[in-house]
Amino acid sequence: MAKFGRGLNREVVAEVNSGTIKEPFSVADVKEMIQRKAWKPAPTEKYVNSCLADAASENHSHTYGKYFESVGVGKYRVREAYKGKK
Repeated sequence: MAKFGRGLNREVVAEVNSGTIKEPFSVADVKEMIQRKAWKPAPTEKYVNSCLADAASENHSHTYGKYFESVGVGKYRVREAYKGKK
């Protein structure tokens, strides 16, 4: 079972696809989402940073979902494979 909703990265993808979070997004945008969802306990900033970086890294574990691509220092967007239907 995922620790935060369906999993932090999946929750971010859903928020981007719904238009709630605009791209490119940052840790600050994800922290705002966490506050809206009122997860208790909330994930730490270190956890959020790690999740985003790992999900954008081609060199991280091959079993970890690559949901994002880095578009600058601390900025991310959802990979095309995970974009919602338009």
